[in-house]
Amino acid sequence: MNTQDPLAQLRDIHLPEPISWWPPAPGWWLLSVIVFAVLFFCVRWLIKRRANNCYRREALQYLAQIPTTQPNDPLTQCQEILSLLRRTAKTAYPQLALESDLTSTMLARLNQCCKSTAFDATLRQQLSELPYQANPEIPKTLLLQFIDATQQWLKTHHLKNSVGGQHANV
Repeated sequence: MNTQDPLAQLRDIHLPEPISWWPPAPGWWLLSVIVFAVLFFCVRWLIKRRANNCYRREALQYLAQIPTTQPNDPLTQCQEILSLLRRTAKTAYPQLALESDLTSTMLARLNQCCKSTAFDATLRQQLSELPYQANPEIPKTLLLQFIDATQQWLKTHHLKNSVGGQHANV
């Protein structure tokens, strides 16, 4: 008879090898492809949006410089702002042909490109009467109101799609 302890003959539990992290499961490959595709299209959309809004940034920079270029001549500042609006509208809406419109008509048509009214009726009327005055005097409040309205329009107008005339936020 064997007097040895039968428990001594037992071997210790052998643990299996740890699971390797490489190669990942097919689900992780699919998830990584989806994430990279989403990132690619988001970056592409952001680059396109930034390029499409380049004219806006330049117009806002130019508008910020107008009061410093002619600080004591409100009439010249007003003319510069109108010129800026015409150039910006020509860039954003080449199909509208706003170059030859009267000031009040142009501002009314620019209002149609925004959700909210940037140029109210009194501002349009006051600006449309200026060229017909012998010595036009522009009050500082009118000029500041015109600058604020122009800045609001530059920030909030929407580009029209060429298909269907629907607005697109750009």
